Amino acid sequence: MHLPTRKEMEELPEFTAAHPIKVLVSACLAGEMCGVDGTSNGEYPWIKKLIALPNVRAFRFCPEHFSFGTPRDLPDIHGGNGFDVLDGRARVLSDKGVDMTDGMIAAAKEMLRVVKENSVDIAVLMDMSAACGSQVISDGFRLVPDRKYQKGPGVSAALLLRNGIRVVSQRDFRTLEYLYNKLDHGHIVSHHAVDHHETDWYRSYFGAH
Repeated sequence: MHLPTRKEMEELPEFTAAHPIKVLVSACLAGEMCGVDGTSNGEYPWIKKLIALPNVRAFRFCPEHFSFGTPRDLPDIHGGNGFDVLDGRARVLSDKGVDMTDGMIAAAKEMLRVVKENSVDIAVLMDMSAACGSQVISDGFRLVPDRKYQKGPGVSAALLLRNGIRVVSQRDFRTLEYLYNKLDHGHIVSHHAVDHHETDWYRSYFGAH
């Protein structure tokens, strides 16, 4: 599992307003209207709470907007996950069948450049996305009655993971609780919080597939 452990979180240095943790966040999670349809893909107050902490410096980035603009066609990975796309074994196709692979790889490289240029400590990315997904992505086209899912990252998340960057999704609530506690020692970790791979849906779906 790629998620940082509680021990790894605790071993991070202490972060202050003068020396904040540097977090790369999918721009839609921060409320930017950069989803494929020009929305923010919903509301994520727990992410906005995180990046509003005084000892956090957030860098907002949407790889799909970088390469394709907003609004845009809907990309999904065919024939593997983000690692497979990077290695030439899988392709990214739009919902109209247009090959978007080269643009997705270029966007991933730009995200990595932002991370390295700003010495980012951790990335909080939108799961299920063909670019930013880290736990689960679609397996082929998502706009079908029998939509299928697969474990693994999207293209941008895969490149970050390959370069040793800590990646957490907005659905990894247990790990986010550890991060909140690291940044705000008054925050009590909820023992009811679970990460995406610990949910009933994940276990049910991938236990049968």
